[in-house]
Amino acid sequence: MPYTLVEQESSAGWTIVRLAHVLSRRFEAAMRPHGLTPTQFGVLTTIAAEPGIGSGELARRVLVTAQSVGESVASLEAAGLVARDRSAGRGRRAAITLTARGRSVLAAATLAAATLDDPEVFGLSAPELATLNALLGRALRAQHETPPA
Repeated sequence: MPYTLVEQESSAGWTIVRLAHVLSRRFEAAMRPHGLTPTQFGVLTTIAAEPGIGSGELARRVLVTAQSVGESVASLEAAGLVARDRSAGRGRRAAITLTARGRSVLAAATLAAATLDDPEVFGLSAPELATLNALLGRALRAQHETPPA
């Protein structure tokens, strides 16, 4: 049986999906001037927080496939934003770090991303946005703890 409008409006999952679509488009637009995709921004942010992280762990943290993170890292490396230390040898984990250029691009992109965290963007007060973020974080962690059937 299809959802009715009332059921759609009361479905937290569907509301989150719709909000994610809108925010994703806004985030893509904010990253475009910096030459980044949202995934690449997530990769750079994660590498900045954990220099030397390997690609497998990076994929888990950014919530993308290993193949997708590999493509992102390759494009970021080609752009001079990250470097991989392959000194451990073939088949070994290559530590990934930001270059000076990568830190500069990330700093500018972070400022652009911060404009999307303005409470007015969400139609909320600052305390309400903090509560929403905490609740969404808890919901996200629960999804990792209970994989889909």
